[in-house]
Amino acid sequence: MFAAVAIVTLALGIGANAAIFSLADAVLFRLLPVGKPQDLVVLRQHGTMGDILPFTSAAAAHLAEARDIFSGVAAFRPLQNAPVTVNGETELALAQWVSGNYHAVLAIQPIVGRTLNEQDHAPVAVISHTYWQRQFASDPNVVGRVLELQGRPFTVVGVTPREFYGTQPGRRVDVTVPLETFTRRMPPNARWLYLIGRLAPGVPLGQGRAAIRVRWAQLADIVPPRPPVSLELDSGAQGLNELRREFSLPLQILMASVGVVLLLACANLAGLLIVRSNARQHEIAVRLSMGASRGRIIRQLLTESAMVAAAGGAAGVWLSQLATHLLLGMMSRGRSTIALDVSPNARTLGFAVFATVFAVAVFGLFPAVAASRSDAQSGLIRTETDGGRTQNRWGRTLVAAQVAFLVLLLTSAGLFMRTLQRLHAVDIGFRQDSVLVVNVSTGPASRERNVRAFYDDLYARFSTLPGVQSVSMTMDTPLGGDPSMSSNGIVVVGRPPAQDEPRVFHNFVGPRFFETMGIPILAGRDFVPADDTRASRCVIIGESVRRRYFPSEDPLGHQIVFGETAATIVGVVKDVRVTTLRGDAPLVTYRAAQQEPGAPANSFLIRTSSMNAEALTPFLRAQVRAVAPALPPPGIVKLEDQVAAALLEERMLAALSSAFGILAAILAAIGIHSTVASVVSGRRREIGIRMALGAVPGQVTRMVVADMSAVVIGGLAVGVPVAVGAGLAARSILAPALFEVSPLDPSILAVSVTSILLIASLAAYGPARRASRIDPVATVRQQ
Repeated sequence: MFAAVAIVTLALGIGANAAIFSLADAVLFRLLPVGKPQDLVVLRQHGTMGDILPFTSAAAAHLAEARDIFSGVAAFRPLQNAPVTVNGETELALAQWVSGNYHAVLAIQPIVGRTLNEQDHAPVAVISHTYWQRQFASDPNVVGRVLELQGRPFTVVGVTPREFYGTQPGRRVDVTVPLETFTRRMPPNARWLYLIGRLAPGVPLGQGRAAIRVRWAQLADIVPPRPPVSLELDSGAQGLNELRREFSLPLQILMASVGVVLLLACANLAGLLIVRSNARQHEIAVRLSMGASRGRIIRQLLTESAMVAAAGGAAGVWLSQLATHLLLGMMSRGRSTIALDVSPNARTLGFAVFATVFAVAVFGLFPAVAASRSDAQSGLIRTETDGGRTQNRWGRTLVAAQVAFLVLLLTSAGLFMRTLQRLHAVDIGFRQDSVLVVNVSTGPASRERNVRAFYDDLYARFSTLPGVQSVSMTMDTPLGGDPSMSSNGIVVVGRPPAQDEPRVFHNFVGPRFFETMGIPILAGRDFVPADDTRASRCVIIGESVRRRYFPSEDPLGHQIVFGETAATIVGVVKDVRVTTLRGDAPLVTYRAAQQEPGAPANSFLIRTSSMNAEALTPFLRAQVRAVAPALPPPGIVKLEDQVAAALLEERMLAALSSAFGILAAILAAIGIHSTVASVVSGRRREIGIRMALGAVPGQVTRMVVADMSAVVIGGLAVGVPVAVGAGLAARSILAPALFEVSPLDPSILAVSVTSILLIASLAAYGPARRASRIDPVATVRQQ
């Protein structure tokens, strides 16, 4: 029973640590599998709002000419959910357009054929190893085969190595084609290209940063004056790792949490070993009396602990694999699947071995040393019931340590749960229930047959389906991830442009958009089907835009200018959250997609009358198949899931910290229970005498519970100040992870303390109850 409990305890502790470390390794530590990744750099533009902005084509070309800084600069543009056809079968894949020197800058060597080069102006493609296996059955003669990307034929010229997924960790690129084959004509001021470069030989990162800032200042005429941006040069050893930016803090917090869980598990096992060594005093005394040295006894006990730890570590590695894939699923909810290689590698296994050795040292060494100090003569004559006072004292000390650890874990879990609760209470500005987001992707071939007619046909078909209340279209959905909305400012006709022009998001939407999204209209009207190219251009503004540009007048009827386009304000709507629930709602305007022939409003929004909106999914796909059988199935997701993805970090922290807190509470309860049972076993004679002298069972129960309560209160006396000190020390670190809650929130600390007292009372009650049922006559006679 001891071995089973110990193995399960260690498996949970080591498994939790290995799972979080495996994820942290893939997100935070792993370098790109390319030649000399430490020489790579990522070029970033930072706006006044701290946003990372892509580059214009002209800026990318001029930066690529900085040969004194870079040996090469490659540009790329990813395309999510691109329709790719192989052998007549179409599926959605992740494609990217890249400059011809992309593979050369990264020093990628193909496993089949060749990579792209700067002479590639024809429609050729390089595919990933995974895509080669899935779509071409690892055909060694794949070079020369043809695939269709967005309806255009591309000839496969090579296959990249198995371990290379692209330059954006978490996104597995399937098809890579030259930028020269990009058919859409981008405006000169369009920021759409991402840049990754390799430093020139002998140029360190610091020198490169200083030099590129000078060059950026010289290129001020290429960069649009509004909004002002600065150029930063970051290490590109991990590529354009947005996952690191997003999950760095949560993973660090979770690593600290599972570390505390492992310490608590070790303290628990150390307490169990001390209880067990009390029962083995006679055996150890016999070994000592027969000539065994203390070192031999310690080695034997450590070997036993190591055997148990090895089994627990192996089980923990197995559990970590299950947990890691569950974590990846949690991270991908409501968004594109995050593709990371989390299979066991040398670092993960090395960490598991280190955790196992650490566990042996923490929970095995002290009990082994303490047991080896037994006196052989006294150990032979003492009985199990009247010995072990020293072990019980140490057992109580370990219970106090577990309580202190538990205060930290429960308090942190309470902080993250309160943060999630507060964010759920934020008014997002729209109704997220019973709405499906349907993304229908088309390509150049579809443009030839009139994309707008295609979408109008689908719009009419979706509107007639049973259970559909309203249908609309949009370029971006609120809280749907990184928006493609442009962020140019606006100018009110008749007024001079403001010097401190704020950032404004512009979204293209279809008729009945606000009705479908459940966004309240504060003044004016919604878009209607008549708002097309034949009607005068119209726009609907958010409440914050009205406050910013029309603080004391009615905005309806006024005209505002976007670039060179003027539109009349026909409505004012409630503010909505665009990218985050934190901070103030941004400034947003909405333009009629039907008035802009090239507007990329290709996402349908469908509000249903049923709470089970997913039941409509097969009917929606059938309608798309009926209109365009060659297109891949549309991507369909519930709006609720997209909103949930906006709270992914907070939900992940709240769920996992709560799970670790519950696990720690169970381990602490086991430790308290076993320690109380050991104390009761050592005090049987005393309890029997007390009952023989008239003590009633209730008094005995209260005595035992009170004795353990004193130990728990001692642990709280240590744990509460430590939790307060940790909150003060980590206030600045935890600030980005918390929302409207202080790290020193007294109510959360009070709930944690109350929960620990309740857990301790329940854990101690069973042994205390058994102590109250001791037969005093039989116990005294046995002594």
